[in-house]
Amino acid sequence: MELRHLRYFVGVAEELHFARAAARLGISQPPLSQQIGQLEAELGVRLFERTSRSVQLTSAGAAFLPAARATLEQAERAINIAHRAARGELGELNLGFNASAPFVPMIARSIFAFRQAFPDVKLNLTEVAGSAQSTALADHALDACFVRSRCKPEMGDGIAVTPILRERLFVALRPDHPLAEKELTLRDLAGEPMIVYAREHGATFTDELLGMLRGVGVEPRIEHRVREVSTLLGMAAAGVGVAVVAESLCALQSAKLVYQPLRDPDSITSIWLIHLSAGASLPCRNFLDIVTRESLVP
Repeated sequence: MELRHLRYFVGVAEELHFARAAARLGISQPPLSQQIGQLEAELGVRLFERTSRSVQLTSAGAAFLPAARATLEQAERAINIAHRAARGELGELNLGFNASAPFVPMIARSIFAFRQAFPDVKLNLTEVAGSAQSTALADHALDACFVRSRCKPEMGDGIAVTPILRERLFVALRPDHPLAEKELTLRDLAGEPMIVYAREHGATFTDELLGMLRGVGVEPRIEHRVREVSTLLGMAAAGVGVAVVAESLCALQSAKLVYQPLRDPDSITSIWLIHLSAGASLPCRNFLDIVTRESLVP
């Protein structure tokens, strides 16, 4: 028994007329009658009572009709699922991100656009830092990951690195801080107590910041190391120290904070999207397309 036999049977059962059913199904009447006969022979029951003037379902045909319709509907659903999966409209997307990524408007727009375009793809978001990023990709625990790094990160063979966004660095400090009204450079942070990310949560950003400071002859004075963006800015607002942040975090406004840009030409940071060079899932490729459209980096 094939699906076409069921389609032909349902067509005749609904029309109760072989000529009309044939026209509806797009075949001629003799082959339709032949196919119905083959189905009845395979089932070993008569499905229709035929006379020269009428066609009626037998009791077996009437009982068979709901099951035939259900089978066709299930087959159609299976075909639709296969087509949707082939377009990346089903499945899962596992995204990793650094602590500040959710605050970056472009990343937020990309995630929102993906959810709107592919609502049936399960989106899993996980904060991942440091060397765990490339390991998670290689193990297929993640499909893609946002990484913050001043320079293109070295991720090894098999991992593609795409620039997403370049941002200037700002100093977050209280409005009554002596530096709040000045145009700042890295040298102005000499002797200032600083709040930075703990190594396990923002090692790359912190190490690059400390390297930039030492590069202009400033030995950083680390007051506290924190794990969360909210703690970083909260301590700066409390006057515990100053914090250097990417420009996107300046959107987190507070009456107890001002943000002053660092004027040094090299006081920049970037966000990169890393993913496997080959074998990316269809949902991942769809997400990469959206990110590319949203990206501000040429």
